[in-house]
Amino acid sequence: MEKDDEFTKEYLKDKLKIGTKIKIGKNYAEKYERFKEGQIIELVEGYFDYDNGLYDETQTAPSIYDEEHKEFDSIYHLFKNDLNGFMDCRIV
Repeated sequence: MEKDDEFTKEYLKDKLKIGTKIKIGKNYAEKYERFKEGQIIELVEGYFDYDNGLYDETQTAPSIYDEEHKEFDSIYHLFKNDLNGFMDCRIV
């Protein structure tokens, strides 16, 4: 990972918080087809079960709620683990 990529990831991790609104870009909409270009989504607190090897615990992360599947999708699901899937989306 190059220094610029690392800066971008840290920058996005800092900005993609609960309550942040994101405007979906054309490239993102074409690649992932989940949202329409120009659509605005707002991040909420999502809950995720996590098995740490000893017991299950619940973790939280900035997310959106997926009505169709009745579960949360975190920013890492939406924009990939290294957040390079953010592409041409904008924080508004």
